[in-house]
Amino acid sequence: MLTISLTHHPHARKELLLERTLRIVSRSGLNPTETALINCLPALRKQPAPLVSPLFLGGRTGALAMAVWLMAGDCLKGKITLHTFDAHTLQTLVRNLAENHAPEALLSAVSSTDLTPLAQKASIVFWQMTKGDGTAERDLETLEQLLEGETGAKRQFLIAADEPNETFLKRFRKHCTGVTVRRQNTVTLIQGTLSKPIASSDRANRAATFEVSLKGHEPITLTTLPGCFCHRRADMGGLALTETVAEHISFDCGDRVMDMGCGCGMNGLLLATAFPEKRLQITYQDSNRCAHDSTELNLKRYPHRAQLIFSAEGEGKRASYDLFMANPPYFGDWRIAEFFIQTAARLLKRGGILAFVSKREAKPLEMMQHAGFEELGRFSRRGYTILLMTRK
Repeated sequence: MLTISLTHHPHARKELLLERTLRIVSRSGLNPTETALINCLPALRKQPAPLVSPLFLGGRTGALAMAVWLMAGDCLKGKITLHTFDAHTLQTLVRNLAENHAPEALLSAVSSTDLTPLAQKASIVFWQMTKGDGTAERDLETLEQLLEGETGAKRQFLIAADEPNETFLKRFRKHCTGVTVRRQNTVTLIQGTLSKPIASSDRANRAATFEVSLKGHEPITLTTLPGCFCHRRADMGGLALTETVAEHISFDCGDRVMDMGCGCGMNGLLLATAFPEKRLQITYQDSNRCAHDSTELNLKRYPHRAQLIFSAEGEGKRASYDLFMANPPYFGDWRIAEFFIQTAARLLKRGGILAFVSKREAKPLEMMQHAGFEELGRFSRRGYTILLMTRK
């Protein structure tokens, strides 16, 4: 029996798949989209054509790609690529591949917003479209990159979706032949073969621009890419944060600023352009590749003393920052907010300031006080509460 281990937890769940020939050990079981695609693998082995450089999208564990690696045998040609837009998932994929002794020369995990080069090497694309993982616009952008190619391209698609978007399906049917869409338990399986590739010149440009400004300063124009938080518009929480900082904090020349969870870089770019004489050193950090690349585009338009980090680790030199700007997302719990607060406690100098966005301040205040922060003030703006705290 082949085994893929995704956890060392003593009470792990063990799933037997493919007529009990494959065992997968995980913390709480595979996502149904991954299970559905694994169950499609026997049919692929019967095909006469080899699997050339298969591309895997949307997976959070790497189990599907490793199942292909273990089972394909001589049918597999070229390198397996696992793609994600998320830095945390990228770490998980790399770790799981290493712990299952998957050879680096054959399997690798990558992150990029341009999938076209990867897709053009692949004879088949496996795609897990899990609800909540992205936006409909990001999925369409990704699909069009996967459909790009030369006339005569014959790329197969095997997609498992929680809730397929009708616009997505319409576009897929337009460019693929042999399309089947069928429901399997809670998952919709979509299959087809590319027959009418999209020319790069015909692809829609879904990048968007918007203007934003601080009171008394000229507006700046920012670009966002699909998948970036607040695509096409300014985030009101972030704007409230930056307005409060600009009005209530006095900068010294050369102050170091961390824009954590930077999105398109709006917060830091507003400060850098509003106070050029302060020569602020701003670090932009985000775990979303679409946000990272959006910020990179905006830094080219408004260059200044900046560093850009793609990471889920809260990177930065300990006790070296003067200001930490935090606008964490909230998904029903406080884990990311707590991570931002702990990172700020580690990276800020003594006396450094944490500027934090919240709608319910009691819980973050409790976490900040526990982490060694003292309150300087709280300000209501644009429906948010901005907390200014100093590191003791």
